[in-house]
Amino acid sequence: MGDTIMRIVGVILAAGASSRIGKNKLLLPFKHHTVIEEVIYQLSKSDVDNILLITGFESRRIEKLIDDNAADRIRIVFNDKYRLGRAESIKCAVKSAGRDTDALSFMVADKPTVSSGLINRAIDMYKQKSPGILYIKTPTGRGHPIIFSKEFFPELMVLNGDTVGEELIAGYKEKVIELEDDEIQVDIDTQDDYKSILKRVDKRKS
Repeated sequence: MGDTIMRIVGVILAAGASSRIGKNKLLLPFKHHTVIEEVIYQLSKSDVDNILLITGFESRRIEKLIDDNAADRIRIVFNDKYRLGRAESIKCAVKSAGRDTDALSFMVADKPTVSSGLINRAIDMYKQKSPGILYIKTPTGRGHPIIFSKEFFPELMVLNGDTVGEELIAGYKEKVIELEDDEIQVDIDTQDDYKSILKRVDKRKS
């Protein structure tokens, strides 16, 4: 894209009901605050141009946790169809992105160990290579962030359900690039997942 400025908007998918863990996992303690606050903090430190926070389940509790220092970069979008699956939150992001957005960088809200440094590495590679899709390749599989160029926005708008994006990545391999990272990424879906993440963080401190 030459010297053209590329606008990349960060998206936090934070609308789910946490049904598998039995409580709102985004409000669980993590470091000196909560899981969702850590995700917001890391993304707000990154090089995304601004942030869309897609809320749904217990939206008011989550919105109250936005730090004043990050508030000017965040736009809250409420997904009233959040019970239909993650695809509805993705559609909310696409609708809210703005015509000047070149790409959306998606983060799920239950991966608090994804650092701003990794997000910036993904953004840098995306700007250098200009692929259709970029994702993180971890030792245990596909990770976040996942960046979709605006050419895929129409296809994101017709997704349905909770398992989304996989078919796009599989169907457009020639337009997909991977960024390898050595860190394991764990979604907090169960209490064991949560305990595993806390142990990993404690090990880093010691």
